[in-house]
Amino acid sequence: MPNPDGRHQAGAAPAGTAAAAAAAADAPAGGAVLLAPDRRLVVPVLSGCGGVGRTTVAALLGATLHRHTVAAPGDKRGTAVLDCAARGNTPWPAWVTTPASSGTGTLAGYRGTAGGAEGGLSQLTDASLSHLTVAAPTPLWVLTDTGPASATYLGGDPGPRWWLPVLPALRAAVVDGDALEGARLAAQAVGGPMSVIGSWFATPFLNTAAVWVTDSGEASLRRTIDAITCMAEVRLPVERIVVAVMDRRGARKRGGGSIAEGWHELIAPRVGALIDLGHDRALADQGGCPLLDAATLDRPQLVELVHAVAAAARLPWIPEGEPAVFDPVAGAPGPGADLSELLLRQAGRAAFR
Repeated sequence: MPNPDGRHQAGAAPAGTAAAAAAAADAPAGGAVLLAPDRRLVVPVLSGCGGVGRTTVAALLGATLHRHTVAAPGDKRGTAVLDCAARGNTPWPAWVTTPASSGTGTLAGYRGTAGGAEGGLSQLTDASLSHLTVAAPTPLWVLTDTGPASATYLGGDPGPRWWLPVLPALRAAVVDGDALEGARLAAQAVGGPMSVIGSWFATPFLNTAAVWVTDSGEASLRRTIDAITCMAEVRLPVERIVVAVMDRRGARKRGGGSIAEGWHELIAPRVGALIDLGHDRALADQGGCPLLDAATLDRPQLVELVHAVAAAARLPWIPEGEPAVFDPVAGAPGPGADLSELLLRQAGRAAFR
């Protein structure tokens, strides 16, 4: 797959040296997530209704993670957005700056290769990678259906089964889910099928944190409370859920927040974090893909969201001004990590058979 080196490659120089100082000076404003070679971050982004800005948050989160991630030297894995919406019901094909030659519809027909070889899947994945230009040395990968229509593809399964084969090539994946997760959580709470959030948390070998997107309207906030209640009933790790509030109308409350203090007190103690992304008039007027320049991706609210996701996924955070130093001895993947990679790849192949 193409070389997807992220915003920075952490050095092995000890703190205080010129190399460490240079690494610190080159860091994005606000800090960065440290991802070791044996770690993989997956962030499903979901909501309980449409029109709350879920895909906008997925785009901003994916681009900000891409800019604010420190990878170990030699780590060739990429950062990607995985689009789960069906063709004709997603803005991603119009947002990407370089469409893929085939699109994710080609992945729908994958059924494994002779002898378990992965070359066929690698070629399919390369043909499915669209690119989105962001404020980073390399573009952000986007897996969305840009190619010829596929009779077998109606949108990727929003759960992990469909995406397992591509995860080994990624160090961070933002899954742009859908607006039906509230209904799935309610069904799971009464013995129905597992929700998307539940299925991602049940997938081993991943550092997973989920982002629940809501706008500042009372109806959306009530649905958020209902969803959190269902999560607790089915014993999902609610401390690994981050609620992101989009103020789409610009109606900020007293004290500067997008939601009233009472709603904040109802939601924040029940989840890992509640992040108020505020209102961006330029974003609201634009109507398309959010602006992904350095000024946008270094906004304190977005850095706070990425920091909250890193904490929920139990990944280390390097504050701004501290050297991004990777210890090649302590951080090197061991036999356990090699085994997890092998099992993840085998699970991905089996998912398509």
